[in-house]
Amino acid sequence: FPLIVTSPWWHFIMAALVLRIKFPVTYPLIYKTLRVDANFTVAEAVRCIAETVNVTTLLTGTEGLYVPDENQWLDDNTPLSNYTSLQDAEHIEFKDRKAVDPKPSSSDAGGSDGGDCGCVLF
Repeated sequence: FPLIVTSPWWHFIMAALVLRIKFPVTYPLIYKTLRVDANFTVAEAVRCIAETVNVTTLLTGTEGLYVPDENQWLDDNTPLSNYTSLQDAEHIEFKDRKAVDPKPSSSDAGGSDGGDCGCVLF
């Protein structure tokens, strides 16, 4: 049987992103690696990440995604697929836009994400 493709091939290129996400020190985890739908807006991704790692009760409503390698906050209304640099980022940060960053200490340098969670957000 021939393969019938009804969508252009490039539609499938960035269906999901595998992101290593760093969480604030007040959260019950440090890092988590998740597969997130690249068509989600940043705001949708924040909500789904919070639901997946069960931290929705900690949300203040001003959380966002930050790329420390680029010193850049991602725009809430922009799809993740518009940020091509996310594929190569060492990690991104899930944090409150209004929070003051604590000074890093030597104890923050380590940390473990416990491996890939295998979660899929769609």
